[in-house]
Amino acid sequence: MSEPADGDTPGDRPPGSDDDTPVAGVVLDPPPETDDRGDEPERDAAIWVRDDWYVCLGLFLVSLLFVGLHQASYETLSPIDELQHVDFVIRAGEFDIPLRNERVGQEAMAEAACRSVDAPGYEGPPCGLDEYDPAEFQEDGFNTAASQFPPYYVVTGVTARVLTEIGVFDSKVTAARTLGAVWAGAAWSVAWYLMALLGIRRRARAVALTLLLVTPLTIFHAGATVNADVSLMLTGALAVLATMKYEAGRLRWWWLPPIYAGLLFVEATNILAIAACGAYLMVRQGTDATMPWRWRLAPLVIPPSLFLFRTELAGRVHEALFPPAPRASAGDRVSSAPMFVNHRIDEVSIDKVLGQLSSTFTPVRNPYFSPPLRSQVTIAGVELTNWLLISLMFATAFVVAVTDRAAWWARVTIAALLAAGPFYTFYFAYFSNQDFPAPARFALPLVPLMVVVVAAAIQYGRVFLIASAVAALCAVNTLYQLVSAL
Repeated sequence: MSEPADGDTPGDRPPGSDDDTPVAGVVLDPPPETDDRGDEPERDAAIWVRDDWYVCLGLFLVSLLFVGLHQASYETLSPIDELQHVDFVIRAGEFDIPLRNERVGQEAMAEAACRSVDAPGYEGPPCGLDEYDPAEFQEDGFNTAASQFPPYYVVTGVTARVLTEIGVFDSKVTAARTLGAVWAGAAWSVAWYLMALLGIRRRARAVALTLLLVTPLTIFHAGATVNADVSLMLTGALAVLATMKYEAGRLRWWWLPPIYAGLLFVEATNILAIAACGAYLMVRQGTDATMPWRWRLAPLVIPPSLFLFRTELAGRVHEALFPPAPRASAGDRVSSAPMFVNHRIDEVSIDKVLGQLSSTFTPVRNPYFSPPLRSQVTIAGVELTNWLLISLMFATAFVVAVTDRAAWWARVTIAALLAAGPFYTFYFAYFSNQDFPAPARFALPLVPLMVVVVAAAIQYGRVFLIASAVAALCAVNTLYQLVSAL
């Protein structure tokens, strides 16, 4: 059996097993003795060494480089409700949580007026006014982000306020955007560790990370703009990490429910990563005949728990903690954000639900292309990356995986990516009477899993060379696009 890494201590095991009896998932599956090139992969004994810490530092620096370059050439606010998220971050930095039906504050409006908004036909008020009218901004100034839980906004807002007050930045928006690189760097570092737990060779890890790190999806949505989506890759990676540690016997079972619940209260979109983890445990633990029946059935609790959280618990907890503000008076021309009025529907369209099957499969193919990244070469690179990711995930799931763990992680990732689009479109239509297609960014919690399962296939022969070439070309193009936009 492998020695615990990084100071881990073995957790409790299912009743009826003793310390010397192998339990499904307790022993880490070893990597292959040799690959088809004859190279010997790293062994479990070297799962984490000093060089891995240097890699993590490098991941933070690379994230800071791409986010910094993007920010330098893209001062305007994102059209994806960044004004509302900026308002939330600014106010949360003062521990003032926005409420539903409230309008954005003067500081956020001043930022939007001076930066403008990257939206066709947008014409905001001039910069430098003493006071702004919320009705002159997107969504008539309603804070459409106020229904979200505040952990990301408080952490980012407080840190941005401190960095601004001590003079590191001259704008809280600039500070908050820069902090996106920290969130992204942390997510990539956890993904690096996840790949180490599966015994994936370091060179394969590097290529897989590069493929995802340089895409517009992760640069724009998960780093360079102010949005709670920035936290999704890290929280998704932490859900997978907790699941792997539990399976390896290094995390006691009673830690899983509060960890999953905590991640859901950071951002409800984490339901995708947690559902994938639950599906993985149902297969791995439920089919293990050596386990007592109650342990084999335990993962079956996860799906109904997630359903109840998403449909019942989350909204009630949020409303109890942050009651909505009174709606605007009758004299106001609108009483709700136009987006909620314009997208209102009375029934679910199955055609629209099924039409979302490919919206998040894979999410790299359908991001928002900001002007610094907007080129035909970038679009071609995204398409090429998308095809490569799909083929590598299916290869790990059904062809080349040498361990059941890697294969099943690939299978549940594919299933979750396919189900995410229809799930969210149905959820919005059925529970909120809103017609919203699922944006690709909703699949960000699954990106760390994509990295892991793609890396598992890259370990082999010419696949490594092909993936390396695609990653290098896309990285060079992304860097060129960002530098040339300065």
